[in-house]
Amino acid sequence: MGSIGAYGTNIPIAISKNNISSMVDISYAYHATRSFDSASDMKFKKLDPSILTPCERETDDEYADKVVEGMYTLQLPLTEFGKKGFYTVYIKPKEIEATITDVGALTAFPNVRGLVIDQNSLKDEKYKTLIKTNNSLVGYRIVYFDENGRMENCYRIVTSNNRCEPVVQAPTTSSDKSYSYRYDDASSLTFITVSPSSAPSFKNNATPFIGKANQRILLVNTLFEPIQLDIEMTTHDVDTISWMLENSQLRDLDNGLVTTFNDDNELYVQHEHYTLKDEYTGEPVYEVKEKKNDNIDFSQSINDLKS
Repeated sequence: MGSIGAYGTNIPIAISKNNISSMVDISYAYHATRSFDSASDMKFKKLDPSILTPCERETDDEYADKVVEGMYTLQLPLTEFGKKGFYTVYIKPKEIEATITDVGALTAFPNVRGLVIDQNSLKDEKYKTLIKTNNSLVGYRIVYFDENGRMENCYRIVTSNNRCEPVVQAPTTSSDKSYSYRYDDASSLTFITVSPSSAPSFKNNATPFIGKANQRILLVNTLFEPIQLDIEMTTHDVDTISWMLENSQLRDLDNGLVTTFNDDNELYVQHEHYTLKDEYTGEPVYEVKEKKNDNIDFSQSINDLKS
């Protein structure tokens, strides 16, 4: 590519905040440990795509574009990610499920074959708006399902989509009607051309498969590759371990409380130290350090005592 002056074929994707919910699908799975039993039982659940937001750059120019293309912030909700353990987050392009109404050709261009989809067959209104907009699906990938509902290892790339209407063609040798299509922006049908759709020049009768009537398909945008994120939620991190080892502590000699503070001298954790004695001799047997989870004594403030 460098010999023709072109460098790099990957460009950062720019999806507006309003379009993320219709372009991105996010799901997650939780497992408590990395053991086989825990990982094999995990089930993926959907997340609201709005937790993904575009990043913005700081600028004093009010006319400058503030969006950093290709950079997004993922805000994980604490209600779903509040447990200690391992999470797998899967981010992929949104899939639009549809059914092929017909496979036909254009009346004016009989060699142009394509799929016909009725926008009224889609359940979600935002996808109806997407499909009825001419050439809004260019670059999308069409994935096919077989008769058993399994996804086939076959796909085609959309090269155009335009609203169309059927034109009845009655053959002279049969009473069965057949249809070709012509463009009509008032119709609810969409004529989709894909690649490849025509036979190669060296084998004219080898017409590529582009689908059949009543076949289930998925329309998938190709703006980005699916992404898998492995996230571990832990009780401690580098900061909390450092607090326990190096930060200020207050030892109350009267009641045996030892309070550890964070970098801002805020109470982080509190332990109670006491001795267990032999019930017969009264001699000390064990020294105990017990973490207090309840009944925290917040009066143990190093700032208040120093002042």
